[in-house]
Amino acid sequence: MKNMKAQMIVKISCLAMMLLGNILTSCTKYDTPLSVEEGDTTGEGRLNIKRNVLWVNIEGAGGGDLVKNAFPDDGVVKGLLPHSRYAWSGLELEHADDISYAPTEEHAVACASLLTGNMPARHGILDNTYISEQYYDPNTLESIKEYPGFFQYIVDYDKSMSTLAVTPWETQNKKLLSQATCVVTTSTDEETLNTVLTQLDVENYRATYLSFRSVLDAAKLGGWQSSNAGYVDAMRKMDDYIGQLLDAVKARPNYYYEDWLIVITSNHGGKADGTYGGMSLEERNMFGIFYYEHLSHPLEMNPGLIEDEVMRFDKQFQGEVIDSITRTSDLKNIKTMRQVYSLDSLNGEMTVEYIMAARPAENRSYVTHSHNQTKVMVKGRWTMRIEHDRSKGYNASPIGYFYEWGNFSDGTWTQTNAGFLNPMIHTATTTVKVSNSEGYTVDEKVDEKPDQWGNITPGYTKKNYRRRGNIEIYSYYDGVKKLASTKVNSMDGVSSDYVDNANLILKGEMYNTCRYFLEVRIWNRALTEAEVKAYSNKLKLTEADPLYKNLIGYWQFYKDKNGEEKYLKDDSLVVNQIKTVMKRVNRNGVEQIEEIATEPIRLRKPSVQNGKTYYTHIDKEDVSYMTLLNTLPQTVESKGRLMDSSLPVPAILEWIGVTLPLETTSANYAGAFRTSKLDAVSYTWNPLLSRSTWTQTVLGDYTNDLEWRDRE
Repeated sequence: MKNMKAQMIVKISCLAMMLLGNILTSCTKYDTPLSVEEGDTTGEGRLNIKRNVLWVNIEGAGGGDLVKNAFPDDGVVKGLLPHSRYAWSGLELEHADDISYAPTEEHAVACASLLTGNMPARHGILDNTYISEQYYDPNTLESIKEYPGFFQYIVDYDKSMSTLAVTPWETQNKKLLSQATCVVTTSTDEETLNTVLTQLDVENYRATYLSFRSVLDAAKLGGWQSSNAGYVDAMRKMDDYIGQLLDAVKARPNYYYEDWLIVITSNHGGKADGTYGGMSLEERNMFGIFYYEHLSHPLEMNPGLIEDEVMRFDKQFQGEVIDSITRTSDLKNIKTMRQVYSLDSLNGEMTVEYIMAARPAENRSYVTHSHNQTKVMVKGRWTMRIEHDRSKGYNASPIGYFYEWGNFSDGTWTQTNAGFLNPMIHTATTTVKVSNSEGYTVDEKVDEKPDQWGNITPGYTKKNYRRRGNIEIYSYYDGVKKLASTKVNSMDGVSSDYVDNANLILKGEMYNTCRYFLEVRIWNRALTEAEVKAYSNKLKLTEADPLYKNLIGYWQFYKDKNGEEKYLKDDSLVVNQIKTVMKRVNRNGVEQIEEIATEPIRLRKPSVQNGKTYYTHIDKEDVSYMTLLNTLPQTVESKGRLMDSSLPVPAILEWIGVTLPLETTSANYAGAFRTSKLDAVSYTWNPLLSRSTWTQTVLGDYTNDLEWRDRE
C-alpha cells in the first residue's frame, strides 16, 4: 500500500510537471497522422501489434565477472538470460587516452558513444557540454558530419512515435536527448524509477531510455571490485528496480498486443582504486542484455577481443619493404631476380592480402571527400587500392591493379562495395596468375638525331623486349569473390615492367584519422577461391597451417610483450615472420636457387625541411596500440556482435521498425555512395541483388518468435 501511494503521488506530480511545463521536463506533442487516428487503437487485432523498447542503462556498472557475480543468481536479471542475446563482457568504444583527457562525472564521452551508436571520432563529443567539436580541415571538401542522439533518428522517421528519456544528467538531456517526446531530469535513482513506472502506466511510449547512477557513485567510492560492498548492494538494488520495471510493462492493459525488447546495459567500468575514463580494459568493460519474452533461441554473444593490442597506423605513416637490387649493395653482382615480390621472380603468380580496421576521416565519416585512386599498398607495377570515384559507380572497393601499363584490374569497376567503411575488421585479397606467357622482341627504328652543334647521331634499330600471355586477377572482400565469372586479360607489355625493381610501400594517405593494420601477407602463388575464403580474416598463422610454406611476406602489427622483438624491432621495423625465402637468381650468367633474407616493413613519418617533405624513421614514442574487438566476419556470424557502445542504438531502431540511418557522399555527385551512419552496422554490396543491403540483422533473427500468438 505504501508503495502504491508513492507511485500515485509520483504519477500526479509527473502529470502536473508535464502540464505546467516544469524546467526539468520538455514534452513535445506531435500531430497524429490521420491513418493512425482513424484506425483501431484498442489493441484488439493482430494488425495493431506494437513493438516497444525499454532501455535501462546502469551508469558505470562495468562488465565481466564483476557484473555477472553482482547480480543475484536467483534474481530478475539472470532470470532473463534464457530468452536473451547477451554478453557479460564488452568494450566502451575507443577515445583519446592522454593526459589532456579528464572524464566528467557521468563520463560524457562514454554516454555519447552509447546514445549515438558511434565512436568519439565520429560523434565529436569530448566533455559534459555535449557539444560536438567542429573544426575545418582544408583537405576535406565535404561538411563535417553530425551524429545525433538516437531519438533524432526516430523523429526523422516518424514524428508520431512518442518516446521518453529519464536520466540524472541535465545537460545530457538538454543536448543529446532533447528530441525525445518527454525528457525528465531526476535527482535520485528512486525518482528515476518512479517516474518511468508512472509513465509506463499512463503513456504509450515506443522507446523509453532511463539511466541509474547509484552504482557509479558506489564504484567511485570503493572501486570496481567485488570486495566493494557498496557496489554489490547497489547492483542488487538494480536487479530489484529492473524487476519492478518489467512488472509495470507486463501490467499494461494491451501488453498481449505488444512486443517488448528489454535492453539492459552499462556504458563503462573502472579500476579498483575508483578511477575511470581511460582506455584500459577494466575502464572500458561493459555488458549488454537484449531480452524478448518469447525468444526461443538464446545466445551469449562472446566473440572476445583480438589476442594482442594492434598498432595504430597513423594517416601520415608509411611503411617500406626494400625489394630493389639497387638498394642492396651486398647483392650488387646479382643481375636479376633479387626482387622477392615481383611476378617475374614468382613464376608469374602471387596473392596479396591485408587485414585492416578503418577509422573515420576528419569529417567524421568513413566516406571521405575522395578515396579515388587511394593506394593502400603499392609496388612499382602493382597496387592494392581503394576506389572511391562516385561519378563512375565503383565506390570504396578494395581493388588490385597489376601492371598498370595494361590497366589490368579485377574487373570490378562496375561493382560497388562498402569496403572498410565501418570500424569492423575486414580482409582485402587479390590473386594474380599469368599463363601462356613468353618473352619476345620487337624491332623499333630510331631515326638519326642532330644536336645543337650540328653533330648527328646515326639512326639505328632498337630491340624492345616484350611479354605476352594471359593474366587472371580476382579481388575478394572478407573471402567473398567479387567476380561471378572468370576474367582473363591478354597482356602485351614491356618486359622490364614485368621485372618489378621497386620497393613495396604501405601507404597511410586515406585521409583517415588512422587505420589498424593487423596483418599483411604475400603468398608465392595464386590461392584458390576456397583457400582465400579459408584464410581471410584468419589471424596468427603458424607453420602448422598447410599454406604457411607458401608465405614469402608476413607482417603482424601487434604489440610485443615482455620486451620481445617478435613483431616490432628497434621501434620502427615491423618484423617479417618469414625469415628467408628461396629465390631464383642469376650469378655471373649462371642461374641458381639461393636462400636470401627477407626484409621488415620500415615505418616512416614525414618531416618537412626547407619546404620539402622527407620521410624519416619513427621513434618509439610515435607508436601506439589499441585493444580491438574481435569483429572478424566469421566470428560475428557465429556468435553475434560483441557488446560494445555502438550496438544498442541500431538494435533498438531495428526493433521498432525505424529505417537504419544512412549517410551519403557529396550530393554534387550523381553516383553518391551511401553507407551506414552507425558503427555497428555494415552496409555492403550484394552481388545477387545488385544493390547494397544490410549484411545481417544487428542482434540476429527474432522473426519466428514474433509470431508466437499464431501458435497459441
